[in-house]
Amino acid sequence: MKIARLKRFLRKGILVDRPGAFSIAHNLAMVHIITIVAAFSVCAVFLYFKIVEQLDLSANNELRSEIASIRTLLFAPNGVDVLREAMENETESEEPGRHCILVRILDKSGNAVVQCKNIRALPASSFPRDGVCQVRKVKGNNGKPYLMRNVSLHDPFSQANGWRMQIAIDLTEHERLVASYRTYLILFGFGGLLFAIPTSLLVVRHGLKPLNELSDTIAQITDDELGTRLNPAQFPVEMQSLVNSFNTMMDTLEGSFQRLSHYSGNLAHELRTPINNLMLQTEIALSKERTPEAYREVMASAVEEYTQLSLIIDRLLFLARADSNNNDLLPQRLSVEQEAAEVIDYFSEEAAEAGITLECRGAGVIAADRTLFRRALSNLVSNAISHTPRGGVVSVSIRPRNDGSVDVDVSDTGCGVEPKHLPMLFDRFYRVDQEVGGEPRVGNGLGLAIVKAIMTMHRGRVLAWSKLGKGTTITLRFSRRQQS
Repeated sequence: MKIARLKRFLRKGILVDRPGAFSIAHNLAMVHIITIVAAFSVCAVFLYFKIVEQLDLSANNELRSEIASIRTLLFAPNGVDVLREAMENETESEEPGRHCILVRILDKSGNAVVQCKNIRALPASSFPRDGVCQVRKVKGNNGKPYLMRNVSLHDPFSQANGWRMQIAIDLTEHERLVASYRTYLILFGFGGLLFAIPTSLLVVRHGLKPLNELSDTIAQITDDELGTRLNPAQFPVEMQSLVNSFNTMMDTLEGSFQRLSHYSGNLAHELRTPINNLMLQTEIALSKERTPEAYREVMASAVEEYTQLSLIIDRLLFLARADSNNNDLLPQRLSVEQEAAEVIDYFSEEAAEAGITLECRGAGVIAADRTLFRRALSNLVSNAISHTPRGGVVSVSIRPRNDGSVDVDVSDTGCGVEPKHLPMLFDRFYRVDQEVGGEPRVGNGLGLAIVKAIMTMHRGRVLAWSKLGKGTTITLRFSRRQQS
């Protein structure tokens, strides 16, 4: 059932695009597209402004060069005549790649002394004021854009007459080039978008391929293949933690399934034995007419079987409540040596009959539920007595630890437990069938499971040490955090 849920989660919850579902593929594609389009756009905008800056710089340099040429020309004795003749012979045809330059020289009164034909589209008032050093971009009366300046003249004749020069460059070709570049860069941005869409599909498909392979592998796992494990080295580094987590989960699931199968089989066996005994006794009693005393013997035997069934059911119900994590503990400060003394006193008669000595050593204080603590300790003492031969010793030792926790050890001098049994010693219905003093000692395998459940409820630990021929020690460790 858990495997089926895991499959549905991986295939539907992540990989299948459901309405409102989180989609890794969609997010990766969108991030990839946005990144590429943003990169193309930033490059296009940066390139556009650099082109505009270079064109403006070129126009300014050409303007300054023309100003220097005219100033040099006016230093000549007949410079004004040469300049006037050049302007009168000016035509619309210009050298390819060169801007059209318009010049006007004004006297003190603002009247034009020399001017070219096309400058009439630029009134004198549109130029910067005299003495203001700035470059101005305006549109003339003919609708064309111009870059203009109002500059002083340095030759003696111009300074003596108070002349100044207005000069402008036609930026029509400049604007045409800018518009052309702008169009190309917009197309460049759209090209980036068109490039991003198919590449995002390829990137997403390639990037999610390991995840799809993982999903396909998990989908092939059945209930009979819980031993399947994935090799992290076959997946990208980013997915290796996921694969390791999956393998850990499969270990847990496999262990849970094995314990559940073992638990179910043992439960059926434990319940079948007393029920079969009851059925057999009843059938024998009903096979012929019997005396009242015989029927009473059958009923007395049945009561023993019912008692065994009741004990098993009571222990199973306790473990079920412990598993539900809905336990109403009543923790209180307990003197461990006092509680242990009362438990030992309870088992003293049984131990005396078995020829076993009971001991209690040490002292300590814990915070625990008195009833549950006594039950756990009673289970351990009873189990130790049943596995200790005549003349042996069962001892309860209380050992406060440096970290504030308290250990309660229950030790016996019995036959001990083989190391292979220790990891499963606290599993439900797990039994180590042994003979003590020539008699078989067989329980139902729930006593130590209940001890572990009680310690889990108290957030403590239960540990086991054993040595063949020397005995076994079970430790109840109540942590400091649990006591606070």
